[in-house]
Order: sequence, then structure tokens, then C-alpha cells
Amino acid sequence: MPLPLAEVHGLCCGLLCSMSSTAAKTRWFTELLDAASLSPEAVASKAGELKTLDEWFGQTLGTLNDADMDFSPALPDDDVSVQVRTRALGDFCGGYTYGIGIALSQRGHKPLPADTREIIEDFQAIEAADVDDSSTDEVVFTELLEYVRVGVLLILEELRPITPVTQLKPS
Repeated sequence: MPLPLAEVHGLCCGLLCSMSSTAAKTRWFTELLDAASLSPEAVASKAGELKTLDEWFGQTLGTLNDADMDFSPALPDDDVSVQVRTRALGDFCGGYTYGIGIALSQRGHKPLPADTREIIEDFQAIEAADVDDSSTDEVVFTELLEYVRVGVLLILEELRPITPVTQLKPS
């Protein structure tokens, strides 16, 4: 995969927070296939990998909509250095804001709610942060991770596409 896993997950989440799941899935696969520069002929040879991505998309949708709010960005395990995990969190934030941006462009750049704008600006700052060996520790990383996790869920609530329920007519 030509993109970091955390960025791919962020893109998926950003799209799911701002588009219908059907539109998000189509756009997510389009972005991934474009990033991989796969020809139409080569796509068929990747059926197994595409099926795995499809299942992962479904799992991500499920965790975003889970009543227990168990959502968490896909990041390296705790046994990986905090600097690598922080960089992956930045990758997630970059993918997420890109996904939100795609949806906004398709909706005619309608203004975002103030809380959402602020969180997205913070995500952009996390993505742009220079992670070196001395600037990040476990406590800072844990606080950033929780902020991102909760921020995604808040944005989901503010931007969640609402599907109108057809009213039943009395018979």
C-alpha cells in the first residue's frame, strides 16, 4: 500500500464522518486505487487485498457507529516508539482532514460548524508537528490520541449525513 496505514484509516474515517457510507466507500476505494496507480487490468489481480480493505471499511464504519464509542485510530502497537506512534497519529489526522475536505468540496464548501472547524485545525497542527526524539513522551501522546479519538466522534455527530425517514401513511 503506497500510503501509511494510519493515513488510509484517517481518510476512511473522514469520508465516513461527512458522507453517506456508500459514497464514502466509493470515494475511499477510488483514492486508494489512484494512490496505488493501478491500471484497471491490475485491479482484478488484487481481489484478495480489495476484499480485505472492504472488510476493514465495514469494521471502521461499525466502530464509528458503536454505541460504546470504542473507536480508535489505527496506529502501531504500544511496543513501537512513541515518536513513530505520534507520526502515525499525524498521518491519521492528515488522511482524516483530506477526507473531510473531499466531502466539503462535493457539498459546495458549505461552512463547517465552529467546533468542527476548530478540531480540524487542531488535526492539521498535529499532522504538521515535527516529531523528534525529545519532543514527545507517552503522556503527551496519550492526551493527543484521546483528543483525536473524541474529536472524530464529535465531528461525526456534527456532520453525520442524515438519511430522511420516509413517513408511513396511515392506511
